[in-house]
Amino acid sequence: MKVGYLGPKGTFSYEACIEYCKKSEEKIEYKTILDTILALENNEVDEAIVPIENSLQGCVTDAIDTLIQNEDIKVKGEILLEIKQNLMSNKKCNLEDIKTVYSHPQALAQCKKFLETKMQFAETVPVESTAGAAKKVSESNEICACIGNISCLNEYNLNLIQANIQDNMFNKTKFWILSKNDSKNIIENKMSLIFSVKDKPGALYNVLEIFNKYNLNLTKIESRPAKTVLGEYIFWIDVSIENRNEEKVIKEIKEKGIFVRVLGKY
Repeated sequence: MKVGYLGPKGTFSYEACIEYCKKSEEKIEYKTILDTILALENNEVDEAIVPIENSLQGCVTDAIDTLIQNEDIKVKGEILLEIKQNLMSNKKCNLEDIKTVYSHPQALAQCKKFLETKMQFAETVPVESTAGAAKKVSESNEICACIGNISCLNEYNLNLIQANIQDNMFNKTKFWILSKNDSKNIIENKMSLIFSVKDKPGALYNVLEIFNKYNLNLTKIESRPAKTVLGEYIFWIDVSIENRNEEKVIKEIKEKGIFVRVLGKY
């Protein structure tokens, strides 16, 4: 089986992929989240692993927006990964010697306090991934640094300047395992779905009251632009389905003439 992930090696997506995959499974890296999901859509891989939500930065919009547009792809599982950010350089040096720091925008945001108080003299440069930042630093002739996964240390022959520089020590990222096939898990206790309603008073309430009617606990609700006209939105919901009433909910929503699509049960 082939599994796609956001590369290169050393990203947190790669770490999640390693945690999920068996040794026999082929792991294929892609440059962006969009490329990773489209590789699954185009049957280049059997499954894909993408970050979907961070406990500090919220929804990964590239991932959820791409999934909204690709109806064949389903969520078959999730992985929670503790995120520890580390400052690594291409040469042995002190903090004040570093004039440029590369990383993914979310990683830079997660280390904002450290960067503002300890490295206010350095320029921060966003790049496509934390591992991409590590690769860029390893190839530079100038003293520079990156922020990312500790696995980048050996992968790109870097020097650890300071470990665990993230502002919040409870930083976690949720990754979704995507497939074109439904989950075959014996135990499914969560469902993710999207729906849209017309822009009128009480429209959202009329949907949410159905979940309350069948005693289903919503664990997340977020809106994304429908990308049709200004003011129209698609709502993404995660819901606990331990009481097995989810099919009644879906049926009742559809009976109201409301668009709804289950992203997956897992």
